[in-house]
Amino acid sequence: MIKNAHIFLGWGLVIAVLATTLIGLPKMAGASMDLKDQARWQARASNLQNIGAEFHSTSNLAKTMSERQLDARISNPYMLDYQITRDLSQGGLAYIAPAKTMTRETNCLAEAVYYEARSETTDGQKAVAEVVLNRVEHRAFPNSVCAVVYQGAERTTGCQFSFTCDGSTAKLPYGKHWEKSQTIAKHMMIGANAPLTNRATHYHTTGVSPKWAPSLRKLRKYETHVFYRFMPRKRRLRPVSVAP
Repeated sequence: MIKNAHIFLGWGLVIAVLATTLIGLPKMAGASMDLKDQARWQARASNLQNIGAEFHSTSNLAKTMSERQLDARISNPYMLDYQITRDLSQGGLAYIAPAKTMTRETNCLAEAVYYEARSETTDGQKAVAEVVLNRVEHRAFPNSVCAVVYQGAERTTGCQFSFTCDGSTAKLPYGKHWEKSQTIAKHMMIGANAPLTNRATHYHTTGVSPKWAPSLRKLRKYETHVFYRFMPRKRRLRPVSVAP
């Protein structure tokens, strides 16, 4: 019995040693690799810090490194990086301001869709967005999306879109409705949609009858919104609130 117990104990120790080896060695190897990577990144950071102030910009660093390479073809990674950063420094900055403007305008349009029509179907939301864009093109209204959407928002009455002055914006947009509103806004901003409202510049919900409605030409109804535009050859073009 004692001999058998010793045999079982010996095999148990062998199995434990093997299990420890199989589990421990990969972890030790991984830890060693992590340490090597960390040391490599620290060395790279140290080298970059010692390059000098004249090489702080990416373009200057790429230019210097490309000049030091015997292979001056565009396939050289340093030359390629230099070409990209040089092009950006020469002409790319001209695109930054328009890109920021487009982002801001798209966000304003998305807010109008979200607060005014988030419960509507896709076509209903596009129709509301189209009214905003039609106003931008019409000489009776401001010539930017944000200015159209928030026209009169500084007043308690007289805002062109009711959500801008009735406290709705106190609750920030969120969730799937906000994501869809952003998608609709992007779609409409690039002109990827066929016209829906026949150049409408006004609308109201079906549950109200605003006093300005008879003075405009009624066009059509999309779900819970009725759409209008100015009468033809109207000489005095004055903004009319779309709010009920």
